[in-house]
Amino acid sequence: MIKAIIFDCFGVLYPQASGDFFKRHKNLFKNSPAALDKLNSQIDLGEITRAEFFNGLQKITGMDAHKIQAEFDEQLFVDAKLVKLIQKLKPAYKIALLSNAGKEEIEVIYRDKIEGLFDAITVSYEVKSVKPGPEIFLICTKLLNVKPEECLCVDDSQKNIEAAKKLGMKTIPYPNFGKIPAGLLLL
Repeated sequence: MIKAIIFDCFGVLYPQASGDFFKRHKNLFKNSPAALDKLNSQIDLGEITRAEFFNGLQKITGMDAHKIQAEFDEQLFVDAKLVKLIQKLKPAYKIALLSNAGKEEIEVIYRDKIEGLFDAITVSYEVKSVKPGPEIFLICTKLLNVKPEECLCVDDSQKNIEAAKKLGMKTIPYPNFGKIPAGLLLL
């Protein structure tokens, strides 16, 4: 029986700005996301600031850091339809946010005043663990006071979906931001 629903942040509640940036500027990365992945990992673990992240991207791409940040910031809008669905689901389920994100990135949920939707918020920079590693999922379930098999995980990353399944969670892939999967609408 599902008692809790765990939502990813970027790619589900908000667009996946980093992935979208890579797709738009693939040629500047010589078609390899490795350098971007490294910067994402550093910010997700709280090892660098948002400004250092954009400066790192400037070194890789040759684009101005302020221009890069402006492109990312254009993507920082919440999916209002999904927020309404979560509000509808909240009386029946515990709701969590589980995100690979840095301190400054996750601030968007407070800016948009949606933090109240969540019974637990687990962010990689705080717990020094990132998805798809099992630790961050287990920290989230502990905060919710539920077993992994009592959770439904909603994520845009197939690697994260597979990791959640290995822990016994039910899953709903969320491949397209802004298009709520039918499985969520049926809850």
